[in-house]
Amino acid sequence: MAGRNKYAFIFIVLAILFQALSSIFNKYAANSLTGVSIVLILTNIFYVLKMVCLMLQAVVWQMALKNYELSFAYPFMSLVNFIILLASLLLFNEGITAANVLGLLAISAGVYFLAKDGAAI
Repeated sequence: MAGRNKYAFIFIVLAILFQALSSIFNKYAANSLTGVSIVLILTNIFYVLKMVCLMLQAVVWQMALKNYELSFAYPFMSLVNFIILLASLLLFNEGITAANVLGLLAISAGVYFLAKDGAAI
């Protein structure tokens, strides 16, 4: 894409990070709720942080799409799965299975081939 900002790829990276943080905060919100009510959910700090991350993700994603074609940028969003898997292990003591690892390897191969044939970073 002509006229691309040389730092534009940072918008894709930020979109990935904000999307992953949104999911992590959502898990913290679910774990910290003492009951189920709309007031408890909307006043939960982790839920508020999740919504802030989603808003920021939307903004930086728009900036990414101004600089890259959707077919190039979108496959990188699958990298959120890596962050979530690592966070589930480190923050929530959830296990990692062979199926998780194989799935991430398949995702990685797909992203590599799509990026390789796509626009230069």
